[in-house]
Amino acid sequence: MKKHDESYRLLFSIPRMIIELLRGFFGQAWVDRMDFETLERVNSSYVSPKLRRRETDIVWRARLKDGRPVYVYLLLELQSSVQKYMAVRLMVYVGLLYQDLIKRGELSPDGKLPLVIPIVLYNGEERWWAPLQLADLIEEVDPEADLFRPSFACKLIDAGSYALDDLAAQESNAVAALFWLEKTPEPEGLQQGIDRLAKDLDQPEDGELRSAFASWLLLVRFADEDELPDTLGLEDFRTMLTKRAVEWNEKLLERGRQEGEAGLVLRLLEQKFGPLDARSRKRVTSAGKDQLDAWTDRILVAEKISDVFRES
Repeated sequence: MKKHDESYRLLFSIPRMIIELLRGFFGQAWVDRMDFETLERVNSSYVSPKLRRRETDIVWRARLKDGRPVYVYLLLELQSSVQKYMAVRLMVYVGLLYQDLIKRGELSPDGKLPLVIPIVLYNGEERWWAPLQLADLIEEVDPEADLFRPSFACKLIDAGSYALDDLAAQESNAVAALFWLEKTPEPEGLQQGIDRLAKDLDQPEDGELRSAFASWLLLVRFADEDELPDTLGLEDFRTMLTKRAVEWNEKLLERGRQEGEAGLVLRLLEQKFGPLDARSRKRVTSAGKDQLDAWTDRILVAEKISDVFRES
C-alpha cells in the first residue's frame, strides 16, 4: 500500500493531473477562470511539528485570470475505509496553511486571505458516506446558538463512484484514464487502457507523466518494481506496458484455471465427505496445480479425507 501511495502521489505531483482533475471533475465556472500557466507546487511543510505530517498532502497554487491566487489543497486518501471526521481533519490542515500564509504575508492588498479549495481524493472500495460539511458533524442546540457552528466544506472526488462509460467519455483526460484503469475488469480492459494512455500522453512534454503512469501500473497492476527513467519515450512506454500486459494476462488466465480446479476439488471432497473445515478449504485453495491433480486422483479411491491429504 505504501508503494501504491507513493506512485499515486507521484502522479498528482505533475501539473497536468491537477489541471485535468479540476477541469474534468468539478464542472464549475471558476475553473475556467483559472490561469493554469501560473500553476505551481507549494511546500506543505507548514504543518505543526506536534502534528504528524501527511506525506500524501499536496498543495498547488494558481492565479485567476484577474491575478488573484487560489490554493488547491489535495488530500489523498488511498485506503479502503471512510474517515467519518475527514472534514475536521481538513479544517485543521487548511487552518495551518492559512497561518503560514499570514506569517509570510501572502494576503490581498486589503489584508484578506486567498481562497483554499480543499479536495479529498478517495479511492477506497467502499463508497464515501461521511459528511463533507463540517456543520453536519456538529450537534444542533438552538437556532441562535447554531449560528456559531463553523461553515467549512470540502470537495470529494470518489474515484470508484464514476461509471466506466463516463470515464471513457472524458477523452484526453489523464485523471479519467487513471480512474478507468483502477476500475476496469482484468484482463480484458488492461490493454485498452494502455492504448488510451499511449494516445493521450503522446507529446514530448508528457514524458514525466508517462513515467509516473508506468510506475503506477508496474506497482499496482503488475506487482513489479522496475526502475524507470525520469521521462519515458512514447514507443518505450507502449512497448514496455504492452509486454507486461501480455505477461499479466497469461498469469491471470493461469490463476483462473487453478482457481477453477481448486473449486472442483472442493466440490468433490464435500460431495464425498461432507462439509469441510476451514483449514482443509484453505489447504485446497492455496495448493498448486500438481498437488490438486494428485488429490483429484485420490478422491476416487479414498475412504476418508485424511487419505486424500496424506503425504506422498
